[in-house]
Amino acid sequence: MSDSRNPSDHPNPIGIQTERRILESVGLFKSAVEEKINRLGQANKRLKQKIFDLYTIFELSRKLNSVLDLDDLLSQMLSALVDQIGIRNIAIFLRRDPKHDKLRFLKLKGTTPRPSQQTRHWEISTKGELYRLFLSQRESLFLEEIRSLIDPDNAEMRILKDLDCKLCVPLISREELVGILCLGSKKTDLRFSDSDLEFIFVLADHLTVAVENAILYENQKSINAKLRRTQRQLVQSEKLAALGQLSASLAHEVNNPLGIIKNYLHILSENREESDPEQKNIKTIQDEVNRIARIVRSLLDFSRPEKEDKVLLDPSSILRECVSLVGKEFLKKRIRIEQDICANLWPVMGDKDQLKQVFLNLLVNSRDFTPEGGEVKLCARNSDSAVTIEFSDTGPGIPDEYLSKIFEPFFTTKEQGKGTGLGLWICYGIVQRHGGTIQVKKRKQGTSFLISLPKAAD
Repeated sequence: MSDSRNPSDHPNPIGIQTERRILESVGLFKSAVEEKINRLGQANKRLKQKIFDLYTIFELSRKLNSVLDLDDLLSQMLSALVDQIGIRNIAIFLRRDPKHDKLRFLKLKGTTPRPSQQTRHWEISTKGELYRLFLSQRESLFLEEIRSLIDPDNAEMRILKDLDCKLCVPLISREELVGILCLGSKKTDLRFSDSDLEFIFVLADHLTVAVENAILYENQKSINAKLRRTQRQLVQSEKLAALGQLSASLAHEVNNPLGIIKNYLHILSENREESDPEQKNIKTIQDEVNRIARIVRSLLDFSRPEKEDKVLLDPSSILRECVSLVGKEFLKKRIRIEQDICANLWPVMGDKDQLKQVFLNLLVNSRDFTPEGGEVKLCARNSDSAVTIEFSDTGPGIPDEYLSKIFEPFFTTKEQGKGTGLGLWICYGIVQRHGGTIQVKKRKQGTSFLISLPKAAD
């Protein structure tokens, strides 16, 4: 019996299987394409980010290469890292001078931790474990890695903890470790990505070069300033030496006729009655002769050779003694003396009478130029390897055109007849003979004289 059904009504197992394989192949192909597109999209995104990072680095480098002020440079660079990476805070330690054995904390940017008095004294020793670790590894390390390589409880590790540091980046220049960047955690609390790390490392290299340039410029500027000061001191020393010789011979020549004039004035005064109108003229001449005598004494004081018997002195006791001597005169003018003298002022080597002369002269000058009811401030501090003493008044100040002449002999800003113009000149010579410096500074109101005396050797 024949089969009358349509052949198409019969299932074709081979065709169905082929169709399924085709559909499966299409699906796999589609997934592969989608995966490929996704990978290309991610790669494109990473490429765009890298281009943006490189552009940012280029712009920062171009801008920062022209910045020679170290403080400004660090502020801009650290701010760029905080903004670009999205970190909570970043700090930098630098070794500004190869002679120093410390990397000092210089700058902190971000939200935490807040800078405090303690943070200003943070240091990383060049002889410590942390410094030696980065000098040997020469690569960035996460805090967890550092803890596994050195003692996690040493003082420098506590500094990193206080800074909330998560990543340390060494700044290497010519095989030397010149600084360390300490980066805090990301604001998103995510780990640093590869692109973050690449950006940080490239920028750190640029920062190292820029910092070196800024430090070199800073050192050169300091050397030039020191050279200018030395040249000025040399010129002044030669001028003072010549004036000293001249003043000594001049004082000797003037003293003889001056003594004769004084004797004859005394005889004239004795031979006349008190009511004689000529007595007033004689008195005027005597006053002027005495003024000449004071000038001569000042010249002799300056030209007198330096004493060799300098002794150990406490400058704070000399200052207080001087204040007590002029205290009544200040009270008469209702001028207040504010004393800010360090309790443990370093001792200095010197001549007590000469230093007392300098301090008294500056106190009297401050009194003369301070109006009634004003204030004179005396501040004494230990600074580096010297004792600094500052006398500040609230007077009218010194005009700019006079500042460069203030220590020249016979120059005075006092009214005629009230000053010889030798006081500050003598002060300059005494301070110089003590190995110190004296400077005048203009203030918003008044004038300030700053003396620096070297600390006595231990």
